Amino acid sequence: MKRTRRSVVGLVIVGALVSGCAASTSDIQPMAADALSAAQSADLGIRIDEAGRTFPTTAQVVLDDMATQLSEVITQLEQTQTADEAAERARKDALDASREAIDAIHAAQRGDVAAAQRALASAIEVLDEVAGER
Repeated sequence: MKRTRRSVVGLVIVGALVSGCAASTSDIQPMAADALSAAQSADLGIRIDEAGRTFPTTAQVVLDDMATQLSEVITQLEQTQTADEAAERARKDALDASREAIDAIHAAQRGDVAAAQRALASAIEVLDEVAGER
């Protein structure tokens, strides 16, 4: 009988630990906010470069740094287990928008600035919503 109680108690503890590790929507929001900040910075870098207000190498460094930050957020989002459907939807939206932002940065680096700005605007809108900034 004691052995059965220990097993049940052990399963309850393991269940509590496992469910306690799942992220809620509010846990996804800071990651989305980090991605939002990087996407907005990339957009600003592109705009400043297009206006001729910075050196091309400086603009390149900004875009490289923002792509790195977005990659780090993507890694965090990929490793996050969610607690419910709402959190999973927020995670997926933030992940997709972050990937879109990186693709936009690469488009800007290839010289397709108009497409990059359109894609960044779309990604920023989604990330803004997921981050709870709206």
